[in-house]
Amino acid sequence: MTPEQIKKLKSKKSNFNIFGNMSYKLVSLFIAFVLWLSILGRRDFVSTEDVEINLIPAQGYSVLVQNERVKVKISGPQTLMKRYKDKIQVMNVDVSDKSEGFYNIDIMASRFDLPQGIKIINIRPQSVKYEIIKK
Repeated sequence: MTPEQIKKLKSKKSNFNIFGNMSYKLVSLFIAFVLWLSILGRRDFVSTEDVEINLIPAQGYSVLVQNERVKVKISGPQTLMKRYKDKIQVMNVDVSDKSEGFYNIDIMASRFDLPQGIKIINIRPQSVKYEIIKK
């Protein structure tokens, strides 16, 4: 290489400047930080609630329940979860159409009145055994 070629290479390297267009780079970094914070803030919260199962029999009958509570795991935005957690304490089920005997009721997510944005992840146990007896 000739001295002139070496000089041209050095001048090309000096044109490659890390700090060039610094304002664009700072704006890009700020936008990336804001996007990261917004995605971090949208994380859904998960909560497990004990829900009492209240079986309502026909008049003159009583209900004996093996498990009176189920654990319901719900997920959703924190603001909705705070409002909804208090409303999920009791689930009323009408069993007045049943006569004496042993029954099994499936606890499905569709039995819960959920606001939009909250979903049920898990229900344990998924069914409740009960007996209807005459008073």
